Amino acid sequence: MRSTHLPRLFLLAALGSVALPVPVLLSSAHAAAARTITVPVSQASWFWRGQPGAIGSTGIAPPAQVPDASVPNGDLAVAGPEAPAAAGLPAGPVAETYLAFDLAQVPVGSTITSFVVTLPVDAKGVSADPIGASMIACPVRTGWAGGLQASAYGGKPTDGCDVHSPKLRAAGGGDHYTVDITDLAQRWVTPNALNLGVAITDNPANSTTIYQVVFGPASALAHLAASVTYIPPEPQDVPPPTAGGAVVPRPAPAPTPGHVPVITFEPLPPGMPAEVAQPPAPTVAPVTPVVAMTVQPGDSSAPPLGFWIALILIVLLLGTTTFVLADPRNATAIHPDRGVAKALRSRLTTMRR
Repeated sequence: MRSTHLPRLFLLAALGSVALPVPVLLSSAHAAAARTITVPVSQASWFWRGQPGAIGSTGIAPPAQVPDASVPNGDLAVAGPEAPAAAGLPAGPVAETYLAFDLAQVPVGSTITSFVVTLPVDAKGVSADPIGASMIACPVRTGWAGGLQASAYGGKPTDGCDVHSPKLRAAGGGDHYTVDITDLAQRWVTPNALNLGVAITDNPANSTTIYQVVFGPASALAHLAASVTYIPPEPQDVPPPTAGGAVVPRPAPAPTPGHVPVITFEPLPPGMPAEVAQPPAPTVAPVTPVVAMTVQPGDSSAPPLGFWIALILIVLLLGTTTFVLADPRNATAIHPDRGVAKALRSRLTTMRR
């Protein structure tokens, strides 16, 4: 009995040795699909409360920007704490930095597993209490533009900062800061999403700590890039909607006899304005089955061929009848006591007498 079961045990052991590495192989293939690249900054700017947007209450912009002596030309800055609204300016920190990254190398629909931004600190700038700085990274809600010069605080874009936003961490003894914005970057590669960048700003919970951090120098910011790890999307039979929210009609199937193909439309991408309406599917009347019919020729002034055949037959019939009736023998045979036969008989009788 034992010798009978031994081959089975060896077989089960062999199958188990083959099956065990399968999850490992799957996870290895999944990991192999991940790619790590660097993406450059496409736009950068910072906004400063000390930069006037207008001269007094005239609404006229000053002829030149007011420089901040503590921030070298071409650098970026973040400063806190939060300040209340004053002189037409909204409440917020003293200075904020905005960055936008070029994600052309990351396919739309990818899964981002890591997006780390590293910002160097310019030793020539005046950074006050950089270690105690309470800076966060938050999503930007509206479009923006600017340069590396300080822009007026009243013209900065709207952001979505809160106390749960990712925090910047000092590294290298304070010579640079890092922050992982994976969740935020994932939104940028969602189909039909807008990449408006990230705001580096003061934590809204900070109302007492005074600090300033100057990022730079300008030569380093010119080559600033983020490290991104992502998994490309799986190939799809039907491509996703194009950026910009255009409605893409599905390819119509090949028509079959007795059926009418119906054209359907893709639903509007999430986040599109409410006034953009999806065109309704066209309404098509049901198809009536086609019945074979004999096409009659159009009316004509000439009689049809059948008329001439019938006419010829009638003429032949009349002619034949006339010929038969004209034969005296036929007349005598048919009517012996009438007509010419009777007259001839009477005359013959008279002559004999």
